[in-house]
Amino acid sequence: MESGNKKLAVNAALNTAKTVLGLLFPLITYPYVSRVLGVDNLGIYTFSVSIVSYFQLLAALGVTPYGIREGTQYRNDKEKIEEFVSEVFSINLISTAFSYLVLGLCLAVVPKLADYRTAILILSIEIIVTTAGVAWVCNIYEDFLFITVRTLAIQVVSLLFTFLFIRSEGDVLKYCAIMVLASSGANLLNFYYIRKKYCRFRFTLHIDWKRHLRPILVIFSTSVAITIYVSSDSTMLGFMTSDHEVGLYGTAVKIYTILKNLLAALLIVLIPRFSYMFSKGEEEESRKLFSKVFSILSILMLPMIVGLFMLSEDVILLISGEAYLGGAPALRILSLAVLFSLYAYLYTQCILIPVKREDVVFKATLLGAVSNVALNLVLIPVWGINAAAFTTIVAEAITFSFAYYQGRRFVRLENILGSLAASAAGCIGVVAVCLLAQRIEHLFLRLGTAVLGSAVLYFVILIALRNREAIDLIHLVLKKR
Repeated sequence: MESGNKKLAVNAALNTAKTVLGLLFPLITYPYVSRVLGVDNLGIYTFSVSIVSYFQLLAALGVTPYGIREGTQYRNDKEKIEEFVSEVFSINLISTAFSYLVLGLCLAVVPKLADYRTAILILSIEIIVTTAGVAWVCNIYEDFLFITVRTLAIQVVSLLFTFLFIRSEGDVLKYCAIMVLASSGANLLNFYYIRKKYCRFRFTLHIDWKRHLRPILVIFSTSVAITIYVSSDSTMLGFMTSDHEVGLYGTAVKIYTILKNLLAALLIVLIPRFSYMFSKGEEEESRKLFSKVFSILSILMLPMIVGLFMLSEDVILLISGEAYLGGAPALRILSLAVLFSLYAYLYTQCILIPVKREDVVFKATLLGAVSNVALNLVLIPVWGINAAAFTTIVAEAITFSFAYYQGRRFVRLENILGSLAASAAGCIGVVAVCLLAQRIEHLFLRLGTAVLGSAVLYFVILIALRNREAIDLIHLVLKKR
C-alpha cells in the first residue's frame, strides 16, 4: 500500500507539473496577446473557441473517461488492451468524421458564423489531432512522466511562436493556429509513442457496439451538459451582446479556468486509482483516501478563492491591462464558482464515474446546464457579463449538490470538519493581508506582498491549529528539497 501511495503522490506531482506548465503558457503569453490583439479581437477568438468546443465534444463522444475506466482492467493483458483500444479509437474516429460534417453544415447555414468562419476552421484542427493522440491510453498506464515531458516541449515551441508571430491586431488567426499547437500539438507525439510502448491499436470496423456504445453515450450526454454550461456563456454573449463584451468576459474566464485547472490536476490522477479500488471492493481504503483528498483540496482551494476574490482587479491589471478592468466584477463572481466546481468534479469523476453511475453524473450536470442556459436567457440582456458569471455559480452549485447527495451512498467523508474550520480561520488572515496590501501603490509589489503574505500567514494559522493535512504538505515540500 505504501508503494501505491508513493506512486500516486508521484503521479499527482507529475500531473500537477504538467498542468502548471500548461497554465504558465497563458500566464506568460496572455498579458502580451491581450494587449496586442485588443478586446474586440480577443472576443472574436473567445467566441470562435466556444463554437468549436461543441464540435470537439461531439467528436470526443465520452471516449476518454470511458477508455480510462474500462481500460485499466486490461492493461496487463497485451492482446485484450490492443483489441479494446482499437475498438474505442475506431468509434472515436467515426464520431470525429461526423463532427466535421455537422460543423461544415453549420458554417454554411448559420449567418452569424460567417465572420468567424476562418478562425473556427483553424481551431477545429484540434479535433482530429486530439482523436489521433489517444492520450487516455497514457492515463490507463498512469504514464504521467511522458505526458509532462511532451507538454513542456510543445509549450516552449508555442511560447516562441507567440512572441515571433503575434505582432498586431490583425494576427488573431495566427493566434488561433498557435493555440491549436499549444493545446493539442503534443498529441501528434502520442500516436507513435503509444503504439510503440503499449499497444499497436488500429482502425477497425469489427466493433462490439453493444458493449461500448451505451456507456459511451451516457458519458457523452454528461459531457454535452458540461459543455453547455461551460461554453454557453461565451456563445450566448456572442449572439446577444458584442465582441467587446465577450473579450472582457473571456479574460475573466481565462483566469478562473487557470485556477480551476491547477487544482483539478491533483484530482485527475486519482480517477484510475479509485476505479481500481472500487473494482476490487476496497471500500475502507477508498473512503480514507477520499476523505484525505477532500481535506487537502479544501485547504488548498479555499485561500486561493478568497485571494482571487480580493485581488480580482489587480490580477486583471497584471494579466490583461486597464482596458479589461470591466471584467473584474465577473471574475470576482466566478472565483466563488471554483468551490462548487472542484467539489463537483471530485464526486463525479472520482466516485460516480468509477462506480459506473454515469446516469447520475448526467442528471446532475443536466440540471446545472438547463438552469445556466435558462438564467442566461433572462439575465444577460439585463446584467451582461456579470449575469453570465452568476449563472455559472448557480450551475456549479446545483451540479455539486446533486452529485454529493448521490455520491455519499458510496463514500462518506470522515474527519473533515477540523480541516474546514482551520481553513476558514486561515482565510480570515488572507483577507487581512489583502486589505493591508491595497495601501501599496506599485502593482507588482502590491500583488507580490498580498500573495506571499497571505500564503505564509495562512499556513502559520493552520500549523498553529495543528491541522494534519497542512503539516503533511509542508513536510512533503521540505522533503522534496
